Amino acid sequence: MKIALFSPLKNAPSETFIQAHRELLDGQVLYYHTGAIPKYLEENPLQIPFSKLYRLLGFVRRQVGLSHIPIIEYSLERSLKKEKPDVIFAEFGVCGAVCTSIAKRLGIPLITHFHGYDASEYDVLHKYEKAYKEMFDYASAIIVVSHVMKKKLQSLGAPEDKLVLTHYGAHASFKTLQLDFSPKRFLAVGRMVDKKAPHLLILAFHKCLQHHPDARLVYVGTGPLLRIVQDLVIHLGMEKNVELRGLAGRDVIQAEMQSVRCFVQHSRTAENGDMEGTPVAIIESQSAGLPVISTFHAGIPDVVAHEKTGYLVEEGDVDGMAAYMTRLLNDPAHAQEMGAAGKSRIEAHFTMDHHIQALNEAVKAVVGEK
Repeated sequence: MKIALFSPLKNAPSETFIQAHRELLDGQVLYYHTGAIPKYLEENPLQIPFSKLYRLLGFVRRQVGLSHIPIIEYSLERSLKKEKPDVIFAEFGVCGAVCTSIAKRLGIPLITHFHGYDASEYDVLHKYEKAYKEMFDYASAIIVVSHVMKKKLQSLGAPEDKLVLTHYGAHASFKTLQLDFSPKRFLAVGRMVDKKAPHLLILAFHKCLQHHPDARLVYVGTGPLLRIVQDLVIHLGMEKNVELRGLAGRDVIQAEMQSVRCFVQHSRTAENGDMEGTPVAIIESQSAGLPVISTFHAGIPDVVAHEKTGYLVEEGDVDGMAAYMTRLLNDPAHAQEMGAAGKSRIEAHFTMDHHIQALNEAVKAVVGEK
């Protein structure tokens, strides 16, 4: 079985789930990447020879009222005809939408995997409204990562019988970590963007310091809100309490997880409508055995059981988050107990094996329909 895996980016640090799909899906995975209409197959550009001549021909055809496929689409079609994949697996709704016409022309089944912004951001939903409907009609399966996302896509016209719900899974190495709950440290991992609201997390931690001035927060990640976070830390006099680590790999994140009390993240709906799917870092933290303090947002309540494996607050509730952070600082034994419950729940329902098995079943069902 050949799977043409389409990804808008090649190796985005925040998109480890795509690399997991690339490595773990059954069959031969042809990795097309860079752009909503991919421009590369593995390391090889798809641009056709004599592209200037092709563009000139296209100009002439348009002048006389004839249709002409853009060169980027023609290049991709040319590659797909050569490789003959059994199915196209498009990461992100936008990629699936803009490639629907190509899949239809070639008669290749299409699976589209939504991840977050592509099912929530206002401008995206407006811009691709028509293309999404065409994709919903043609696609054989549409993958979603939360109950909230499933309801949203249904409201946009996605047929319920095509929707496949599967949450992401944690890499198996997280469940082997040995944790020490004694340090008064919190860990946050993620891009510093509006929907992750790092500034609200900083404000909650500042309130927590009023009760535990020796507590620490380690934040792994960077992004457009980094300068705001840095300024806030300085303004609130928290330089000794907050460590901004920048981008880091799995080994660094796992090392940090082994000596913190809890994982924290204040996700919220951004001003432009952007929402999480189900944050992978939250699943990974619970797989390691850490409790999670976060928000009732997107797929987070699917994987964090409030008051059992962690605590959830409403979006923007800084005081509530601070109170729960303080509670776990006061009671390390309770943090360990919640972490153990989360670890068991993840192992039962949200492992990488669960996720990949669901995707493989969806792919095999589609290919079997050909």
